[in-house]
Amino acid sequence: MMKQIKAPILPMELTKTADLNRLIQTDPYINGIHFHNCLIADHHEENIHFDGCIFENVEFAECEWENLDLLDCIFINSDLSNCKLLGGAIHRVEFRHCRMMGCDFSGSALVNITFTQSNARYANFSGTKLKHIHFDQSDLSLSSFNQSVFAHASFHECQLKEAEFINTPLKGLDLSTSEIEGITVNVEHLKGVTVSEMQALSLARLLGLIIR
Repeated sequence: MMKQIKAPILPMELTKTADLNRLIQTDPYINGIHFHNCLIADHHEENIHFDGCIFENVEFAECEWENLDLLDCIFINSDLSNCKLLGGAIHRVEFRHCRMMGCDFSGSALVNITFTQSNARYANFSGTKLKHIHFDQSDLSLSSFNQSVFAHASFHECQLKEAEFINTPLKGLDLSTSEIEGITVNVEHLKGVTVSEMQALSLARLLGLIIR
């Protein structure tokens, strides 16, 4: 799975700055910038394009970006909690050790993305297309993947307790190393999902089986 995921392609040199406002006023196409130790707050923009950027120790507050174009970017130790990234095209992006509680990706297309040791409780992936995605040791409890489409996706040692997968086929997913207690899923969409023996016993209740 990891071999199939393409890593971000970054410029040889990046310019450090903390002033996103000035950049956006000049050009909504933002390329080769290293945002470091800064606060990005109260942004409500459409059609913003980030290309080849690093966000390190950045706090995003009250940000809503619609039709966001996010290409070849890395987020490190950043806080995107409750950010709205709606209807975006997100390609070759890594989220490392990020706080993403309630982050809203609904209606977006995510391709070649990794989430590593990140807290994405209550995150919303409803109506998203997730292709070549790897969630690694991340907390996705109470998150929503309703009416989403997975292609070549994997979850490794993740928390998926009480996550919702309503009207989302799980065929091809391997959930065997993750905690899935209390997940909500349509019975007909369980076909082809890989689970552990203990998980199978838990999911059997969804099928109305009585195990003795």
